[in-house]
Amino acid sequence: MQGKKCWEFLMQDNITVVDIGSGSMKASVFTCSQGSVESLGGISRGFRLCSRIGTNISDNKIRVTTDFFEEVLALAREHNSTKIIAVATQAARKAANFSRLRQKILKKTGINLQIISGTEEATLAARSTKHLTQLEKFISFDIGCGSVEIAKFDKVLQDTWSLPISTLDLVKGYNVESAQMVIKDMLDRLPLCNENFSKFVLIGGGGTLKVASFLINRKTRNLLTYDEIEGLFDALKDKTEEERIAYGVPKIRADILPFGLLIILQIMQHVGKDKVFLTSGNLRASLALDYFKMI
Repeated sequence: MQGKKCWEFLMQDNITVVDIGSGSMKASVFTCSQGSVESLGGISRGFRLCSRIGTNISDNKIRVTTDFFEEVLALAREHNSTKIIAVATQAARKAANFSRLRQKILKKTGINLQIISGTEEATLAARSTKHLTQLEKFISFDIGCGSVEIAKFDKVLQDTWSLPISTLDLVKGYNVESAQMVIKDMLDRLPLCNENFSKFVLIGGGGTLKVASFLINRKTRNLLTYDEIEGLFDALKDKTEEERIAYGVPKIRADILPFGLLIILQIMQHVGKDKVFLTSGNLRASLALDYFKMI
């Protein structure tokens, strides 16, 4: 069936998908290939749209973001893509002057940057996880710099949650102990506390988990244990940013990575799992799969 869907869209243009996240700007060109999507090329910039969630986007960051969209146009032309989908997430959702950024980009490039909700993020992640893994029962999560999306899938998508847990805010306003309490309190409000997830698989996505996998294994591995993540957290939590960079943490994540690891550990405790699988998908791939009617 997937092959049939793919064949129906073979004559459709390649699609360029742009993700303006709270901690990065990324764009990829996708084509439909053998029942899935294949990336033909992409660009990525470690970039924080706002210093904290809920603040306005500065004039300089509006300029940098608008310039990035000119690079997107060049990428799309290089790969014969006439269709461009551009979305923004939590930092943009909470910025009062997002419309100004959107208008600047539209005027300069003709690309219409749209905000997607946390529910849409979580739903896309769960649907693409199902497509990629063929699992029947799983809990999926994605940790961004501005929010955490969680979904429960049991043969069909059961529920989704978008939590306003921001590593950008945690690092500026909390120590490790107080951050742990904030995260736990938000998770405890979800209707997941008393459920038995013994037959569910925990699937994680996002840059924090990918960086953790590399730092633990010095290569990306798709399975991490609670003890491995806790060991990395303990190794990094008391280090300075310079020491974390020397350890191998990307500079853009040197301040926030321990808080991201703390979120992962709290989620694993919450659903009673001692291992998490790293998905190969991302928001851009999920949007491409949706565009080609494959999820």
